[in-house]
Amino acid sequence: MMKKIFPVVLILTIIGFAYLYKDKFFPKRVKSEIHLAINVPVKTFDPVHVFDEDSLSVIGQSLDTLYQYHYLKRPYEVIPSLADGMPEIKNNGKQYIIKIKKGIHYHGSAEVKASGRTVKASDFEMQIKRLAFKPLKSVGTWLFSGKIKGFNIFSEEVGSNFDDLISKKMEGVTVIDDYTLKIDLINPEPNLLYFLSMTFVTPVPKEIVMQYHNDLSKVIIGTGAYELVNFDENKYFFTKNLNYREELYPSSGDRYANTENLLKSSTEKLPFIEKVYFHVIKEEKERWDRFMNGEIDILNVPKKFLAEVSNQAADFEKLKQEKQFQLKYATTISSRWLGFNMNDPVLGKNRKLRKAISFGINFDKYIEALTNNTNLKANSIYNPSIPGYNPSHNKPYSYDLKKAKKLLKESGVNTNKLEITYSTRGNQQIHFNEAEFIKNELNLLGLKVNIEVLSFSEFIQKGRAGKIQFFTDQWIYDYPDAENILQLLISKNIPGINKSGYINPKIDELYSKLVETLDKEKRFELMSKIEEIIEADLPWIMLMYESSYILHSKNIKNFRKSFFIRNYLKYLKVM
Repeated sequence: MMKKIFPVVLILTIIGFAYLYKDKFFPKRVKSEIHLAINVPVKTFDPVHVFDEDSLSVIGQSLDTLYQYHYLKRPYEVIPSLADGMPEIKNNGKQYIIKIKKGIHYHGSAEVKASGRTVKASDFEMQIKRLAFKPLKSVGTWLFSGKIKGFNIFSEEVGSNFDDLISKKMEGVTVIDDYTLKIDLINPEPNLLYFLSMTFVTPVPKEIVMQYHNDLSKVIIGTGAYELVNFDENKYFFTKNLNYREELYPSSGDRYANTENLLKSSTEKLPFIEKVYFHVIKEEKERWDRFMNGEIDILNVPKKFLAEVSNQAADFEKLKQEKQFQLKYATTISSRWLGFNMNDPVLGKNRKLRKAISFGINFDKYIEALTNNTNLKANSIYNPSIPGYNPSHNKPYSYDLKKAKKLLKESGVNTNKLEITYSTRGNQQIHFNEAEFIKNELNLLGLKVNIEVLSFSEFIQKGRAGKIQFFTDQWIYDYPDAENILQLLISKNIPGINKSGYINPKIDELYSKLVETLDKEKRFELMSKIEEIIEADLPWIMLMYESSYILHSKNIKNFRKSFFIRNYLKYLKVM
């Protein structure tokens, strides 16, 4: 009998011992939280001011907008968020009637939660008025300036009077009832739904604006999937919003979503993760090390480590297996090009000289030297992320030094007397490397290049004043539409963001049609015509589309990189 009892007692003893010391010998794997890194602290939580990537990533977890982008579809598709369905569009595209979902509760302060306050149409009206309120100096004013009826008039009439901000009405924004908003436009605006998907247009109750005296820099009053619990200069901690609206994980997606098994969570209620931590980690090496140590779950690979990822394939594959993480590659919404000052008496007035330079740049070597072959060679002025981009389009120039020298000779310039000044887009090592590369390429062509080193702020200031001759420029799209980058080439933006000082009345005419055309096919036709003219005039030489490598731990599921979707954490699981 004792022989039978002893094994049982031994097994029970082992189980008891394992239970008592389970945390020491078998550490619990936390499934309910995720840790992320940002580069710098968030300066303000007020959505009228936030436009940098780190801040948007943080506040985007708590804030909702009328519309959002479909998580699993590319090109990007706008779908309802706080809006109850897509808008009813009337008056030839100049009027939008938007229904608001009922029963959406705010969070962010004890008072607002205790009040049980839900989202109303007037909350969107309040935020649009705040965008027009001059004392706030919102970086989002451009969304509706000159577009919504009475927006600019409201801004002028209200001035800095806070009481008027609260009480006065804006002609083009009407609250029909608690759950119906009407927006009247001066002209049709094809991108209005993109604008209404941006964090700038987060709803805010009038009483909150009054309570905080219009200073929302230290509080997030939102309806999003996560609620900010506490923060300091080093960390932001969010918990799952237990009253989050009924939203399900997507049940459809594009080819990538299907091949990458991103539909396994279809129709499950969002969000999945319980706790979210953002850690401020300023140094690239520290971010890298903390990811490798399992302290950070998702990492955009810092530039200094790109070579380690792309060039040391065998070693990196071994590291992946050892550290149990995955590598993802994504094209960003950023394009890069060489720009000419079209008002320059030499470069701007001699198309054959510009064309010679376009054939004298070895684009493949440029991408290798500057990015370790991690970026894509541009084939169009349009980025692959936008509707209407044509993957089969070819630029009318490519590297051909022999042809470049022939064109240079035909240009008639005296290369012994000509000196071109290339201005850097910043004063970091990457900018010095880029300048030397461009200088060496043009030296091979027979052109002398002087380098003017500018800080980024100096580059912006001199560039927008039309005081740089030859430069590299870059654009990160605010929303996925050609209009967003073409604005850099229209005459009304001189001086300003049209740093090339490019003027072509035909481009202005086609652009004015594009900004009012709602039909997609007609928009694509206009895009093609515009590109053809710009490529012939050659104010820009397209270089590359920027890309990024992302690492994430293997226990993160449903991950898909997006450069427009900031509230993506609600779709993720930690397994």
